[in-house]
Amino acid sequence: MTGTEPGMLAVALVAFGAGLIRGFTGFGGPAFIIAILTLFFPPVSIVSKILVVDFLGNVYLFKACYRQINWRATLIMVIPTMIFMPLGHWLLVELDPIWMKRAMALVIAAACLMMLIGFRYKHPMTTGWLIFVGICSGIVFGGSYIALVAVVFILLGPYDKNEGRTLIVSWTFFTVVGFALISAVSGTTGVDDIVTALPGAATYMLGTWLGSHGFRKSSEKMFRRAAITTLLALSMVNLVS
Repeated sequence: MTGTEPGMLAVALVAFGAGLIRGFTGFGGPAFIIAILTLFFPPVSIVSKILVVDFLGNVYLFKACYRQINWRATLIMVIPTMIFMPLGHWLLVELDPIWMKRAMALVIAAACLMMLIGFRYKHPMTTGWLIFVGICSGIVFGGSYIALVAVVFILLGPYDKNEGRTLIVSWTFFTVVGFALISAVSGTTGVDDIVTALPGAATYMLGTWLGSHGFRKSSEKMFRRAAITTLLALSMVNLVS
C-alpha cells in the first residue's frame, strides 16, 4: 500500500470483497486479503495494514451481536489467546516471509480438510478444549492475523449459525484489540499504516455491512456452504501461488 504496491483502487476492491465475506460468515476477511496480497508482498508488511482495515468492521460486527454473546465461552478462549499471541507475533517478525506465507496456506488448507470431512461433535467445547483452542489460535493469529483455527473448532461443533457466528465474532473482537496493542507496542503498525489503509477500510466497512445483512436472510445450509467455500478458496489461492 505504498507507491510500489497495487493501486489504491485495486486494494479497495480487494477490501470490499473481503468485507462481504467477513460480514456474512463472521470470519475470512483478513485471510482473503492476505491470500491476495501475499502474492506480491511479505506478510509482515501486509498484516499491519490489514489490522487497520479490519478493526472498524470488527467493532461493527461485535456491536451487532453484543446481546447474544456467550461470555463464559468467549472469555475462556480469549484469555489463553491473549497470553500466547505475543509468541505468534514474534514469529511473524523473525521468521522467513516465504515460510510464513506457506505456513498460512497450510493453516487454511488444514481448516478446509476438517470442514470437508463433515464431522461435527455433539456437545459444546468443554473448558479444557476452549483453553486448548485459545492457545493454538493465539499463536496462529499472532503470527498471521488468521482466525481459522478457532473458526474450524466452532463450526465443527453443535452450534447453529447464530451461535457459531456470534462466538467467532466475539472472540475475534477481543483478539483483534489485543493484536492492535501488541502491534503498536512492537512498532509493526504505525501512523503510515493507518493513513495508507484508510481507503481499503472504507470499502471493507461497506462490504461488511452488506455481508451482515445477507447473513440475516440466509439459511443454515447456505451459511455453512459459504463458510466451507470461503475456506477452500483461500487455501487454493495460497497453496498454488
